[in-house]
Amino acid sequence: MRPSTAAAGLAVLAAGAALARRRAARPAPPPASEPAPPPLGRVRTVTTDDGVDLHVEVFGAAEPTATVVLAHGYVQSSRLWAGQVRDLLDARPDLAVVTYDHRGHGASGATTRDRATIEHLGHDLARVLEDVVPDGPVVLGGHSMGGMTVMALAEQRPELFGDRIVGVALVGTSSGGLDAVTYGMPAPAARVVKRLLPVLNERAVKAEQAGKQRAVGAMDTWLIFSSAADPADVRAAMEVHRACTAETVAAFLPTFSDHDRATALGALAHVPVLVAVGDADRLCPVEHSRALAAALPTAELAVYPGAGHMVQLERRPEVSRRLLALVDRAVATSSRTVPAERATA
Repeated sequence: MRPSTAAAGLAVLAAGAALARRRAARPAPPPASEPAPPPLGRVRTVTTDDGVDLHVEVFGAAEPTATVVLAHGYVQSSRLWAGQVRDLLDARPDLAVVTYDHRGHGASGATTRDRATIEHLGHDLARVLEDVVPDGPVVLGGHSMGGMTVMALAEQRPELFGDRIVGVALVGTSSGGLDAVTYGMPAPAARVVKRLLPVLNERAVKAEQAGKQRAVGAMDTWLIFSSAADPADVRAAMEVHRACTAETVAAFLPTFSDHDRATALGALAHVPVLVAVGDADRLCPVEHSRALAAALPTAELAVYPGAGHMVQLERRPEVSRRLLALVDRAVATSSRTVPAERATA
């Protein structure tokens, strides 16, 4: 091992030891709840502009009054929106809900490294909207990288917002500046870890090619959950993380350094927006959501004390209620503005 890599490895071990001490001092998490069965959707395949097959599921009404499209985060899959799918349709069976797996994630096809970017995810979302989503108002929801995907779509297709897309939910996400995030560590340790991550990712890719599964452990859990998270939610998320290939993890990591879409938020300025975040989010800290809300005059900011990055799981009922309220607000606003637009046509 080279000296620089050895030093980085020692820093990670030290951070892990400190994490273990902190976790031991915390109260035990609550007992696991019984997870509800996953909803059953109508499976569709959408082929992207460059030939990647995306796994898409459509739930709810065949002729909906509105459609909610949900985009998941990095190394995750659409399975982690299952609670919101159930909650939305239990409350509003007149809705349709569409979930899909990003390229390289879940049941979707693999991607080449040069196209493992938020930019390409924006194009993929546009294709999902064109191929699967029925006519009528659309509300987009994105968690983490999914929220960045919504911003990429706004950058590429601003004309869709306010016409086709009447509302947006940005959950645990950021418009940029992610290189400055310290993951809840002291800044010097975070810099070492960030230098080490690409090295570790490439080693994991080689191990995967040799038949070894990518390791997922306590540090992964700590990064995305609070200590009070339901163990059933933690298990579900870690199962999804383990299913993500080392190649996908390595391929997409660099795109976060390039993500800077603050100017793209202008396309959202005239539609209702929900910004939701846990104030214990280590990956997209609460300050990033506050910046999003400050840039969007129509935004409602919902901060959930004690919740981590997976706020839609840790605070599922509350986040679902906010999403339902957003749908109501967005559809009502759309119905008021459409006649005026037609009158001037």
